[in-house]
Amino acid sequence: MGVNQVLIPVLPKNSVIMMDNGTFHKKQRIQQVIIHAGHMVEYLPTYSVDLNSIEHKWVEAKCKKRALGCDKDILFPLNMV
Repeated sequence: MGVNQVLIPVLPKNSVIMMDNGTFHKKQRIQQVIIHAGHMVEYLPTYSVDLNSIEHKWVEAKCKKRALGCDKDILFPLNMV
């Protein structure tokens, strides 16, 4: 299933599609399909780990997981949520 079958049929007219910078999002064919259907494509700014504070906590959690040699279920038990 692709953009033509899933996304385009449900979009309001003249929509602006915001996509991240994943290489698969930048394929010319995808851009052409969206534009041909009367929509615009815009891309989010390049991702910066330094500007997203949660990323620092994930680094800490991954280091702890590695040090303890445990899986995520032990590190983050469901009853914690």
